[in-house]
Amino acid sequence: MLVAAILGAAPLVGTASPAVAAESPIDKTKVYQSEEDILKAMEQWAPVKPKESVMGYPTGIDQDAKGNINPVALGDVLAQYPMGEALADAKQAAKDFADGLITGENGTKTPRSDGTKPPQFVADAARQIADSTITEPETSQSTSDNNIAQHMSAKNSAKSFCNGSYYYEGAPQNTAKANPCVFVGKLDPTSGSKYPKVDGGSGMAGGGKKTYTVGGQVTEENSSTSGWSVGGKFTPKLTSTPADGGLGGEGALEASFTYSYSSTSINRQMASQEDKTEVEFPADKKGSLQGRRDGAYYIGYLFVDYQGNPDTAPGVQESEHLKAIPARVYVQSPTTSTPVTYFKYQEPAPE
Repeated sequence: MLVAAILGAAPLVGTASPAVAAESPIDKTKVYQSEEDILKAMEQWAPVKPKESVMGYPTGIDQDAKGNINPVALGDVLAQYPMGEALADAKQAAKDFADGLITGENGTKTPRSDGTKPPQFVADAARQIADSTITEPETSQSTSDNNIAQHMSAKNSAKSFCNGSYYYEGAPQNTAKANPCVFVGKLDPTSGSKYPKVDGGSGMAGGGKKTYTVGGQVTEENSSTSGWSVGGKFTPKLTSTPADGGLGGEGALEASFTYSYSSTSINRQMASQEDKTEVEFPADKKGSLQGRRDGAYYIGYLFVDYQGNPDTAPGVQESEHLKAIPARVYVQSPTTSTPVTYFKYQEPAPE
């Protein structure tokens, strides 16, 4: 059962360390003057890994404003992430998740810092992938080709299968709401994939003061499976009030976006808050508020492990199938509990 729509806001951070920034989210002393400075700060605040894994169906699968999936072609993924490497990564990620382990930067595996392990039925789903003897998965040609055909009587989407709502006549009820699925991916090298921009509203040229209020609604999708197919949806909201005329009101922010939690993430809750800060820009600068998502897009595969005989009726001897579906997925940094970080930014005003 999905629970809890909570209100929250993204912090404004400066040069303080992540720990200090989290305690005092508004740094009124720092104004950033280059994209490079912002990205360096993001690396401290919300570091991302070269590879990521997500248990279950990824909430952050790339989609347009209407919720339609943006398909990725199999060939494009294979060029970046060989199938053999990805399958090995998927099996290891599933095993570590089932065992409650996290791999450190030096490769050492340690128990999760919160000491938790997934419920048994979720661990069993992960281990089904980890223990699979299949070395050459069936492949989909694109993300859109995502049907799972356990039996000739039904073809359901990968999403419904992974979330345990897959159904065919005579199928046993899946009370666990978890089937063996895991996404693994590498950082998408496409420009803008790392810390994607969030519109910070209108800029101010010619100098002056502006008061920004940053907020938004966060919908946390936490299920009873404690780590299976979980993520969030963030709907940003930014308002600004100029001290001496100029543009104000609500910013023209991008549409809400969804994100997945890494299988290693334990920072899954965001404190309910609303941040306000006053910014004064000099006359020879153009000032604005710049927003960045606290994560990155990964390109890889959703591996789905299922038992069935697609060409026969229910009741016939079943066999194991492993399907690899190419996908692009946005994953929040496992070290942050906030979806977006905003920066006070100034650049030379146009002449």
